[in-house]
Amino acid sequence: MALDGFEKQDRIGRLLHELLLFHGSSRGLTSQEIGERMCITRRTAQRDLRALEEIGVPLMVVGSRWRLVEGYFLPPVRFSLQEAMGLLLSARLMLKYADRRNRYTAMAYEKVAAILPESLRQAVLETASALTDKAEDVIYTRVLAALATAWSERRKVVITYTMERTFDRTVWPLFLEPSAIGHACYLIAYDEKLRAIRSYKVERISDVGVTDQRFDPPLGFSVSKHLANAWAIWASDKPVDVELRFTAAVAKRVLETGWHPSQSLQQKANGNVVMRLRVASTTEIKHWVLGWGAACEVIAPEDFRNEIGAELEAMTQLYRPRSEPMVALHELVSSVTGQTVRATRGRGRNERAAG
Repeated sequence: MALDGFEKQDRIGRLLHELLLFHGSSRGLTSQEIGERMCITRRTAQRDLRALEEIGVPLMVVGSRWRLVEGYFLPPVRFSLQEAMGLLLSARLMLKYADRRNRYTAMAYEKVAAILPESLRQAVLETASALTDKAEDVIYTRVLAALATAWSERRKVVITYTMERTFDRTVWPLFLEPSAIGHACYLIAYDEKLRAIRSYKVERISDVGVTDQRFDPPLGFSVSKHLANAWAIWASDKPVDVELRFTAAVAKRVLETGWHPSQSLQQKANGNVVMRLRVASTTEIKHWVLGWGAACEVIAPEDFRNEIGAELEAMTQLYRPRSEPMVALHELVSSVTGQTVRATRGRGRNERAAG
């Protein structure tokens, strides 16, 4: 075997050894400590750390110490066929939700596939492979890993967030919640400056600094209670009561689905269905209502009904037939021409009468 082949094998063995070191170190390791344990230079240790990250090992830096994301090593577990089917369905939902590569999720499904029944193993592996085929976003992956670590260890973080402007904010990570709307993931956190719980879109976070400061979740906080009225991710202490009427043509689709925990459905004698629900904000439900087209009518509240009506009016203007301007021009020309002809005939009659 060529010398470089031996060197590659030696490095692979060293990386595996370093991975075991991390597994056995709850406090993490500095690059200097890795170098001393492995009898290599600090620079070589730093290159090894980058190599471990490149192959998907979730490492985090806290101060000067490198650590594995908690839970990276899990004890063996066996699944029944029905439990395995649940994992497969979750993997398929994840594939539809994610619009970018999430190496940690893909690796998790690959590991799970190894202990699934043969009949489902290949399907989970194919899903994991499809997840890795999505576009890479290094910043998003790094941010998500940092937030997961801080959340699990209850450490405060300083996030760099961009909306109309970019700002830094110290927050307490309380939960990470995916949203099918916009294929986004949200950090639910207590904001020290606002002194309130807020949702931050992870895709808008460009940097995360994990601090050594610990926190206790706000007294009585529950993500289920916090999002109880949310259609997707927005929460509010002043929820809105909404009433919608669906036509008989879509009644079956409406009745067979649980759209929101607060919903109540009533089918009328004419086949129409009335839905009543309480949501944190009509903003999140607006596009869902519009998606039903003429099959859904907003009954209440009045301001939401007016908002939908204004949106439909704007769409009507947008989708007017493109030939209309020419028709209007033709009508204008015909009108002007007709007036000219009538005026000319009128002058002729007047001239003859005068003569």
